[in-house]
Amino acid sequence: MSELMQLAARRNEIVDEIGTIKSMRKGTLNTNYNKVTNKKGEDVFNGPYYILTKRGADNKTVSERISAADAPRIQEEVDNYKRFRQLTDEYIDVCEKLSQFSDAEDEGKKN
Repeated sequence: MSELMQLAARRNEIVDEIGTIKSMRKGTLNTNYNKVTNKKGEDVFNGPYYILTKRGADNKTVSERISAADAPRIQEEVDNYKRFRQLTDEYIDVCEKLSQFSDAEDEGKKN
């Protein structure tokens, strides 16, 4: 298969994969534990507590506490967003390479 056909096929694969992403969420899901000292003087960790951290519209950090029951779903949505960004970056690269083929064809027609 020619490079042009491979690039076109990859472009279609990227679009298809983006279409499978049903939900996404910006940010990072962090796991926190609180260190406390019990009556015996021993350090004990309470938790885990889940916090979703992201940049707000005014570019300030926004944190939201997430329940343990919701944490797996939220993590999947965060992972989906990261995958979406990777795919869109790759899509741009593939389209740029495809446009170089188009430019080369246009140059060939001029001569």
